[in-house]
Amino acid sequence: MKTTTKVFGLVAGLLAAASGFGLLAWLFSLQASAGLAQWGYGGYFTAVAVAAGLPLLLALAGLPWLRREESKLGAGLAVASIALAGLVIAGLAIGFGELQLRSRALTKPLPASNLVEPAAGIALRGPAGRDGGPVARLSLSSDPHWGKQSANAAARTATLKSLAAAQPARDAFFILGDNVEMGMDEAPWREEALELAALLPAMPLRPLLGNHDGLVNGEHHFRKYFFPDKFRTDSGSPFYYSIEAGPAKIIVLNLLWGAESFDAEQRAWLEKTLAATPTERPVIVLSHCFFASSGYVDEDTGMPWYDHFGTLAEVAPILERHKVDLVVSGHNHYMELLERNGVTYATIGALGGKPDPEPTFLSPSSLWFARGVYGRLDLDVSATSIALAFRDRDGGLLKEWTVKAAR
Repeated sequence: MKTTTKVFGLVAGLLAAASGFGLLAWLFSLQASAGLAQWGYGGYFTAVAVAAGLPLLLALAGLPWLRREESKLGAGLAVASIALAGLVIAGLAIGFGELQLRSRALTKPLPASNLVEPAAGIALRGPAGRDGGPVARLSLSSDPHWGKQSANAAARTATLKSLAAAQPARDAFFILGDNVEMGMDEAPWREEALELAALLPAMPLRPLLGNHDGLVNGEHHFRKYFFPDKFRTDSGSPFYYSIEAGPAKIIVLNLLWGAESFDAEQRAWLEKTLAATPTERPVIVLSHCFFASSGYVDEDTGMPWYDHFGTLAEVAPILERHKVDLVVSGHNHYMELLERNGVTYATIGALGGKPDPEPTFLSPSSLWFARGVYGRLDLDVSATSIALAFRDRDGGLLKEWTVKAAR
């Protein structure tokens, strides 16, 4: 076997490694991939890295015999490296192609939705408050998981119908992420858009990106269906921004699995935005991932699915320092009201996703908790207070609470 064949083995190994790590670089440039690796699915990424690196390792193992043309071991390693590299490169190319096709499939025309453009704000449609001042009437829920068989579609539909019938009419409805089960598949995104258009044709809508929504380039479908290219934000990002809503300042954060997506750019924007907001204005922060929350230990990873270690350590201190009034999140499939270090928190993962297990950990911040109940959270925001009303799927009142604007 000639020396050139062994060199080809080394080149093939390098190409396989470059292909594999190029695919990984692309995956980790996407929303939700970093959290996916952290929360129990790192083995998939490791498998890609091992497969991509194995041909190169074989070629490197044959380097001592590179100039010994009579060496059968060196020749065998070179041939094995070339053959395995061919298989790896072909497999990675097919895999990348499949991911691209699935994640970029788009059926036109897209259903028409009454979407909130963050930079344009939310117009108030209802009557003034008792004091004659403006009131922003906002409704929120999370984790509908369109496309998942175990999701409760009937409860989801009932919740949307009761929202449409609410009086006075709500000014906007926020879905705080995990709109769909698998973001790279278009079908559930289309199902969601069609159902929202049918049940809430006049309701201003603002879906957020959740960890399931972002899976394997799911952000492409999110943007096509719910964040058109022409939409503007004060941050320049479709994933975090602020919205003006009468007396309320709404801040949307990009927190999917936790704080892994809270990069330096988002942190700087948040600090600047909060510092520039007048202290007398009520500030409401929205995110997919929770902060304080009751919960359980995830059986697949052994990691705590309660009082989130990442968001409480990395993001909550900023919110506390700027005296944010209310933080509303999903991710946990519960309803819960909590208070921690002067900030009120609410969890509202109740739009149809299968309820999470009975909590084995009750957060010391918890004030009220409900499991197995579907519905929404209504906020009536005036210049001085935020009235919270947790409601079931039919609009029935479950819990009321008032947060005084404290900034």
